[in-house]
Amino acid sequence: MFVGKSLLASLMISSAVITSSPEGTEVSDSRINATVLVVSEKPEEEAAPRISETSEETPQDSEEPQESQEKEELQEPEETDSREEPEETDSQEEPETDEEETKSQESECPVLEGTAMAMLSSQGGAQMLSSVIRSENGSLVVVDGGWEADGDYLLETIRENGGTVDAWLITHPHSDHVGALYHILKNRSDEVDINGIYYSFAPVSWYQEVSPEDSDMVDRIVGELEKMPEDKLHDSVGKDDKIVVDNLYITALNDRYELSTDPVNNSSIAYMVEAEGKKVLFLGDMSYDGGSQLGRENGDSLKADIVQMAHHGQNGVGKALYDVISPKICLWPTPQWLWDNDKGGGYNSGPWKTVETRKWMEDFLKVEKNYCIKDGDIILQLD
Repeated sequence: MFVGKSLLASLMISSAVITSSPEGTEVSDSRINATVLVVSEKPEEEAAPRISETSEETPQDSEEPQESQEKEELQEPEETDSREEPEETDSQEEPETDEEETKSQESECPVLEGTAMAMLSSQGGAQMLSSVIRSENGSLVVVDGGWEADGDYLLETIRENGGTVDAWLITHPHSDHVGALYHILKNRSDEVDINGIYYSFAPVSWYQEVSPEDSDMVDRIVGELEKMPEDKLHDSVGKDDKIVVDNLYITALNDRYELSTDPVNNSSIAYMVEAEGKKVLFLGDMSYDGGSQLGRENGDSLKADIVQMAHHGQNGVGKALYDVISPKICLWPTPQWLWDNDKGGGYNSGPWKTVETRKWMEDFLKVEKNYCIKDGDIILQLD
């Protein structure tokens, strides 16, 4: 159930049909008893940022934020043709039928068993956040979802894991976080059951004022949400609200911030997901000032075994907040070019802070594992 300030809704439990597990390389993590399975590995993406996502620089390892901040570009996924031309071959093997091809594509989606989560890889080579969490009895929770170009892969993943989302958590309405949900609601809503969507958006006029380039997506996603039954929309998620889905206990850690610095990223809602004695913290794209306020409001209750790196690991929350969180595992929703801070001139040639943030986590906090979607889908077994 969801317990809000004035909101109470029951969440239905759905059964997932488990057919098989994707193949990959398993890595055991003894301290949290999690198995990580990296699937559908992909070649390195080229570093060619095209369309900008607003991101204002803040000093992440200092106590006071700078007044003047620069905007850096991040990448929007390229339009790709999902049906590539087959290579010519001398083999006499029969070609795949359309049905076989569909089954082959669907089998690449992660299939979760028990209490587990998947952080999905980008389908267009851009930064994005898309995570699916399965409860012990097959209920699903989705966090954000990625770009519109990620929507079909996310939908197939949901279908492969039962087809019903009991709670869809939105951190903030940037296109690389809500585009996939927009695509599904607009084009394929009859193929998935969504029992509840949880979010906190400012009025569209606020986005038009503080970040005009983001207001179009906000307007579009709000338009699709308004078509849904009111009892499925929980649009005022705030600090200490609880969402319970089977053995997944979710807490919203903050009210939506409306800050003057990096306003849309800092409006992210942070969610703590607890399952089987483990804590997973989702920070969305929260930036320095939002992270500082989150730390002041929550203190040691932010400690988590696993953390999603804020703003794809660059220009996100500060080192001091990660120190409070003290994670054992870091999840990077980050493509290869951003992981390497490569804007086309090679390793660490770009303006982003990923390499610096990686040093914090490895050298200062001594985290045990960094898992990154540059390597494909990341699966963590939580039970």
